[in-house]
Amino acid sequence: MRQVVTLLIIITLGYFATIFGQATPKDSLQTFELGDSIVVIGNRVSTSLKNLAYSYQEIPQAKIRQLSTYSALQAIDMLFPSAYVLENKVVGFGVGAEGAGILNLRGLGGKPNTGVLVLVNGHPDFMGIFGHPLPDVYGVDDIRRVEILAGPASTVFGDHAMGGVVNFVIGPDYKQHVKVNAEGGSFGMFSYGVSLAQKINKHGFYFTIRREKSDGHIPQSSFESFHFLGGWEYRINSVWKASIRGRYVPFKFDDPSRNKDLLHLGAYGDIKRGMAEVTLANNSRKLRGSFQLYTNLGHHEFYDGFKSDDFSYGFSGYQFYYFKPTLWLSGGLDALYYGGKAHNDFALLPNGHPIVNPEAHHLTSIGLYAMAFYSPLPQINLKAGARYQYNSLPVSHVSPFVGFSYYTSNHFQFYANYQTGFRTPTLMELYLFPSANPNLKEESTQSVELGAIYQPNADTRFRVTVFKNKAENLIQTVANPTPPPPARFQNGPNSTPWGVEASARYHVMRNVALQISYGYLNPDLLTAYNPEQQIKYALFLQKPHFYFTLYGKYVGGLYAGNNEQNPLPDYNIVNAQIGLHARNLEMYVRFLNILDRQYYSRPDYPAPGRQARIGIRWGIR
Repeated sequence: MRQVVTLLIIITLGYFATIFGQATPKDSLQTFELGDSIVVIGNRVSTSLKNLAYSYQEIPQAKIRQLSTYSALQAIDMLFPSAYVLENKVVGFGVGAEGAGILNLRGLGGKPNTGVLVLVNGHPDFMGIFGHPLPDVYGVDDIRRVEILAGPASTVFGDHAMGGVVNFVIGPDYKQHVKVNAEGGSFGMFSYGVSLAQKINKHGFYFTIRREKSDGHIPQSSFESFHFLGGWEYRINSVWKASIRGRYVPFKFDDPSRNKDLLHLGAYGDIKRGMAEVTLANNSRKLRGSFQLYTNLGHHEFYDGFKSDDFSYGFSGYQFYYFKPTLWLSGGLDALYYGGKAHNDFALLPNGHPIVNPEAHHLTSIGLYAMAFYSPLPQINLKAGARYQYNSLPVSHVSPFVGFSYYTSNHFQFYANYQTGFRTPTLMELYLFPSANPNLKEESTQSVELGAIYQPNADTRFRVTVFKNKAENLIQTVANPTPPPPARFQNGPNSTPWGVEASARYHVMRNVALQISYGYLNPDLLTAYNPEQQIKYALFLQKPHFYFTLYGKYVGGLYAGNNEQNPLPDYNIVNAQIGLHARNLEMYVRFLNILDRQYYSRPDYPAPGRQARIGIRWGIR
């Protein structure tokens, strides 16, 4: 193996040496002008940055590739001040309360994540029974950018947007017809993939296949997955565009933390997830929006005999209307039908009844929202909106939003928001296990934030935000005073997290950019994976044929449980990536946890130590 790697390096370096002077640079240091750039948030709201009264951040594809080893969530964790993503293994997140989708923003999210809404191209992406996303299905390939909107955002995006919204914008790269990539390194990790994309007149076709595998850094922590993504796009005319997209991700994993695995036999899972969407989008001078039909399907099997099938079928339609230069209007309608069933023939209660409720359950949710953006003066922008949501539990909810921003001529922007969010209990919490409670109420949150931005040019940007959340009716697992069962889901208690976010982006010189962020959080009762302090840093050096990225984070005041239970040691990890590129070939080396810090993502579960990886990307234009 070593001889093969050595030969590969020699051949590649020889190739670079012969064509080094002919290559063209890549620009990964994406910037925006505060005064006039237009951004589209979550595929639903279009506005200029100077009128954007949100804590919003966009991560372009080049940075995702440099900061993520197997999931774009890693880039969020490294760049957004208050974001915390729990990573346990070399590759893969796993499934369950100790693994899947633990993504917290501003102290809200949950374990697993049901309080930060994850979107794919603007539509919700979560499991019908358990109500949270599975981050192992997203990967890195074909993600054009990631959008993070911090703070409650249910007015526009509906259910689950308690702590914020993350939107993965997925699509083809028609500039490269063929892309091949491969990477391998420590702990038996390897991945390889092929992407095809071609435009023919008004049509566009694309397909991606990728495989990832790791032996794991400790026993029973292996992971293996395939990722299939394909689609078709058709430009009807200058206004309308139609597209069809599908994704299928089967993966297997082993995780010694699942049910503690006391006998060390392994706690493997076999997961199959599929997603499909049909979109009709319009973009004219006055009107912009889309209509989507989408579905998310899954089949899960676990070592202990647990099996489940879940589904969701949804529709969403939203339009953004430029009524006049001082008034923009936005509105939309979405509907979702979701559910599933599960069973475990080997798990029985003392009375012989099954522990897992085998009955099928489903719910229907319908929401309608409207927003207005008004600028009485060029420097002032006012925003207001409301959503009405109905769920067949039955329960209904109204979620308002009010915002204000003031843009000065000397590149300062000040903004203030009142935001609201809500989360309907999941089918698992309502019906699935003995701890279920069909009388649960929906969670809700209210938030106030004040922020300031200074952006003297496209390369320099400073942001400071102070926020306070008030979360009510939080669903918790509590001891049952009249067992059985020994524990039940109950609403309460309330919590009031507050904190400060600060970030700075500065070009030290023409090809060197520095990004630093700091997040302070007082999570109140919600201390589980909501660290008190986070310092994140990234240095990007970009040359015509060479790039170097140094990035890392410090985490302090971390707990694995709420109410300051299960404290974890502070830690600091440093990573780096070095790459050479010429023409259509790129070769890179990653170094992860360079200082070989020993830290714990969970009690008695050490995180991976030092790792090294080498990779190649090759494409045909």
